[in-house]
Amino acid sequence: MALKENVLEQNERTVQVDSIFRNKNFLLLWGAAFLSSFGISFFLFSESWYVVNVLNLEASLGLIYIASSIPRLLFMVISGTIADRMSKTKMMFFSDLSRGVLLGGLVLWFIFGDVTLWTFVGVAFFFGILDAFFWAAESAVIPSIIRKENLTRGNSIIQMTNQASFIIAPMLAGLIIAFGSYEIVFAITAMMLFLGSILIYLMKIPKHRVEQETNDQSFFETFKEGLLYVKESRVLVVVVLTTVFMNLFLVGPMSMGLPLFVKNILSGDAMTFSLLEAGAAVGMLIGSIVVGVLNLTKKRGKIALITLIFSGLAFIGLSFSTVLWMSILMLVIFGACLSASNIPFISAIQGMIEERVLGRVMGLISLASMGLIPVSYAMTALLLSTGIGIDQIMAGGAMLVVLYACFVYAKFHELRNVD
Repeated sequence: MALKENVLEQNERTVQVDSIFRNKNFLLLWGAAFLSSFGISFFLFSESWYVVNVLNLEASLGLIYIASSIPRLLFMVISGTIADRMSKTKMMFFSDLSRGVLLGGLVLWFIFGDVTLWTFVGVAFFFGILDAFFWAAESAVIPSIIRKENLTRGNSIIQMTNQASFIIAPMLAGLIIAFGSYEIVFAITAMMLFLGSILIYLMKIPKHRVEQETNDQSFFETFKEGLLYVKESRVLVVVVLTTVFMNLFLVGPMSMGLPLFVKNILSGDAMTFSLLEAGAAVGMLIGSIVVGVLNLTKKRGKIALITLIFSGLAFIGLSFSTVLWMSILMLVIFGACLSASNIPFISAIQGMIEERVLGRVMGLISLASMGLIPVSYAMTALLLSTGIGIDQIMAGGAMLVVLYACFVYAKFHELRNVD
């Protein structure tokens, strides 16, 4: 009888753990991710529109992106190490809280001061620093609160929330600005970040999972250990190289090249550009939903490489399209395949990495993901200056990604067989 009761108790506990929507920590993290991603999307749209529409400084908009991207990249180098040396939830809490305070100060500046371009440059600079710590901690905390069998579903839900924010938040922010004011939209953003920090504060992770033995090492020893951990794993080295390759030759040309493609190839306007961006975002949302519903737990490396190949092929199709509907279709396919590649990749890696080095490894992968995008912009600009068309640059970069993914699929069976 006692054995039967123990079995029933274990089965009940397993059912509760297996259901990701009964996981209080995950629900709190999901709510915080929802508020943070919507808040950041609100802020990015509103600050850009204010600089363009109110300050009439379109040419200076790049200063804001530079002010946020450079500190983000620099601090991303060490944010993963810090995430392994302290509570990841505390890092996320202070990041959201600090960003909320920044935006609260911006609202007061609107009311009592004279907001200029340099106001937004300063806010963007500190946002970039805080973003680096939030992303490193978020990527590393997910495996601490979710069973390995649910990592794919958990990551897809978070990714789905992020993609939805990029589609819906700008429209809501535009309505608030049209019928209200910039002070209101920035105040709402600050409240979202404050609420997100409260949800993170309510997360309870067992103490032994938070305090790692890395506290007994120096900061440099901890950082070096993370690099050696990646170097000694062939799978992780290939993942980092794949991330670098994808962002260098695919994501960069898309981000910088899409407006030029609209203007020079499609002869479109701002509405055409917004439709194409929406197509990519909808595709990524669809991919996130499909991956989340399927909750892939087997052959994730193989699936990730195959969908990466198809995303490259879709991008090649985009570069050859000359009509709007075909371009939108190619971007929907591209976005869906890109999500179907990224989420299984990240989930598989999170499941195989030792928890004590998870922050550092995920930080390095994030750095590889974000770090070379400015280099990609520079390469794209250099090729454009030689007279090469943007459609040719996009096609060439996508072909390189397809060839690279095919090579990795054929040559590196370790990555292909990762579950």
